[in-house]
Amino acid sequence: MRRRRFLATTGALALGSTFSPLLARTRPLIPEVHLIRNNVGYFTDRGGTIGFFRPDGGVGGVVVDSQFPEQASAFLTEVFEAYKELDLLINTHHHGDHTGGNGIVAPLARAYVSHERAKLNLQVNEAKRTEGEAVPLPDTTFADEWSMALPGSTETVTARHFGAAHTGGDAVIHFENANVAHLGDLLFNRRFPYIDPGAGGNMTNWISVLRKIRKTYDRDTVFIFGHAAESYPVTGDRADVKSFEDYLLALRDYVKTEKRKGTSLEALKQKTVTIPNAPEWRFGERLRDVNLEVMYSEV
Repeated sequence: MRRRRFLATTGALALGSTFSPLLARTRPLIPEVHLIRNNVGYFTDRGGTIGFFRPDGGVGGVVVDSQFPEQASAFLTEVFEAYKELDLLINTHHHGDHTGGNGIVAPLARAYVSHERAKLNLQVNEAKRTEGEAVPLPDTTFADEWSMALPGSTETVTARHFGAAHTGGDAVIHFENANVAHLGDLLFNRRFPYIDPGAGGNMTNWISVLRKIRKTYDRDTVFIFGHAAESYPVTGDRADVKSFEDYLLALRDYVKTEKRKGTSLEALKQKTVTIPNAPEWRFGERLRDVNLEVMYSEV
């Protein structure tokens, strides 16, 4: 049986800079629920990190992303066991490891929201589906910003789109009162990121998006990341956003320099082990070549 784990996070520990790789390695490899502050937390299992707001009293609540059906069911049991209805399901983007459990969560939610391009991307994926359960589509979309004051609570959820990055429909979901923001796959903590140009993603513009995020949220904001390398946490602060921005800048500069030298894409893939000036990014090596390939086409 799954063990319910609520790991309360103090104000100091909520900041990513306080997590050490050594401590992160001792994290049990089982599903976990972590409370950050003001009833906002996150759930990890298989797939992109789920964020949530669980109000007191057994009524309402917010779910950000849903992993897969099995994981979504386990998440609801562990976090919202006594809740009969949720206020909101909102997706950071359309990828299956973030939306595959929507069919489990959406029927409980009074509102189901995503960025307009994320909905389009979901529709495209559903049109190609040949197996598995259908994923329901959002009933509400937005272009730049969307906000909802949660009934019976002081919490407000605000979603913002800063432009094409990981996909063309990424949204940052901000719990305003708790000052916790779910970045989805806009941030892969110390691992090579996945980029989806076919869904509107753009690695060069991703740099600009991260810069906008750093300027929009303050130094007290706790960020939830979509993914992290095995020895790193899925939460952090603006310093972690800057580190990922620096990785993308280093990748762009490296590829641009090699392309000017006349290095072919295949030769670049063969010679590259780590990206110069970004040594921490050495996890998820199978995506390293994808990063090089996409950036090579963009510069």
